Parts: sequence; C-alpha cells; structure tokens
Amino acid sequence: MRHLADAPDTLANEQVLIAEIDRLAEACEGNPATDPALRDMVHDLVATTLKDGRARVIQYLLANPHAGLRAARSLAHVTDVAVVGLFHFCSEYLHSQVIRTKGEHIALVAVGGYGRGEMAPFSDVDLLFLTPYKQTPWGESVIEEMLYLLWDLKLKVGHASRSIADCMRYARNDITVRTALLEKRFLCGDKGPFDELDAALWKDLFQSTGPEYVEAKLGEREIRHTRNGGARYMLEPNIKEGKGGLRDLQTLHWVSKYIYHSGTAW
Repeated sequence: MRHLADAPDTLANEQVLIAEIDRLAEACEGNPATDPALRDMVHDLVATTLKDGRARVIQYLLANPHAGLRAARSLAHVTDVAVVGLFHFCSEYLHSQVIRTKGEHIALVAVGGYGRGEMAPFSDVDLLFLTPYKQTPWGESVIEEMLYLLWDLKLKVGHASRSIADCMRYARNDITVRTALLEKRFLCGDKGPFDELDAALWKDLFQSTGPEYVEAKLGEREIRHTRNGGARYMLEPNIKEGKGGLRDLQTLHWVSKYIYHSGTAW
C-alpha cells in the first residue's frame, strides 16, 4: 500500500476478478468458447473493474493533488488486474488447451512505462507476448482474442508477439527496444520464457554494452533538448521532453539500471 493510493485489493482485486470469470464460465450452458453472451459478460465485468478502480484513484488524486506518482502506480495496478483477468479468460476458456507444448508457454509481459508500473490516465498499455520459440496457432488465437477484448474496452494497446530470440535480435539493433525490455515486468502466464529472456539480456547484451547505451541515451537527450528550445527555464516549458523534465529523470533511471542493475530510482 505504501506506493499506491489504497490497498491493492481495494483498488482492484485480481483473485476476485478471476474467480468471478470462472463462475460465469461454469454457469455457461453451452461451450464457453463459442458463447457470445459469456464474452459480453466478461467484457462488462472487466470494464466495471477498470471503471471502479480508476474512480478510486481519481478520488484519491483530487484529495492529494501532489501524489501524482502514487496515482500513476495505482492506475498501472488497476490495469494489471484487468489484463491478467482477460488473459485467464482467453487462455482457459476461449481457447482452452489442457496439454501444451513447450513452444506454447506464453509469458505476458508489461514493457516500457507500463512495465515500470506507472501509467498516466491515457497511457498506452504496452504488452509483450513472449514465447520460447516461434508462435504457434494456439498462441496466435489467444493473443488475437485478447487484443480484441482490450480494444473493445477502449484501451490503447501497444503490443508485440516475439520469441526470446526475436527479442534479443531486436534489442541488439534498436536502443528503443532495448530500453523497453530494460523495464519489462512479468504479468502472468508461464514465467519460464520471461526468466530466460531476462538472463539472456543481462548476460549476453546489457553487461557488455554499457558505454554504447549511455552514449546513445545522451545523444537522444541532446536531440530532445534542441527540439524543445534548449533552455532549462522557459515561459511555457515542456515538462516531459524539455531540459530538466521527466524524460531526463527517466534517462538517469535507465542508465543507472543498465549499468548497475539497480531498481526503480524513485
């Protein structure tokens, strides 16, 4: 509770949501995978979870206008519960498969700012569907169904479906991807692929490319400052992208984590 607007289970309770999804599915008279009424009920249930959780965060922020970071973390928690509930519904009922091959072990991972556990009211929900090997038809079906449900909830979703090898290849060639993976956070599914990717990133990439990463982030900072006026004090500053703004603070955090494997810096 120390870093949230209220007790986590008061804002949104993951176990309660999953239990209610299970109850609705068990009460379904036909096949849960083909019952549109069940899909609508789960949609409404998750939508209510999001609405009620967000309302509690807004109420808290109005009473504590300087507690923006705590509100941002609380919004991320509420979103976590909704995303985990939908993944459970899609993988257990819409596309149930009792026996799965190793290639069908999906880890659902939050990346970017969402991975850091911080969300503004209209932030993207950045998700990585991670598999040990290339995607299978079952995995593709689960991911497709889940994305449709997220879009139906009017969430702005950024998503990628990649194997561990794909992630390593993209991270080596793209600093932005590397930064997003630096802030990855396991949400649900099979944790094996997540742990394997984390170990590979630190051992085979991050550990040996610290100076390269720092130079790239400082270069991005210079371009960003130039684009936003190049001055620290402005009449109408860009508090996110300008000099001394939020992005500079985040850059310090990224560099610290990349070089020293540190945790969240604030």
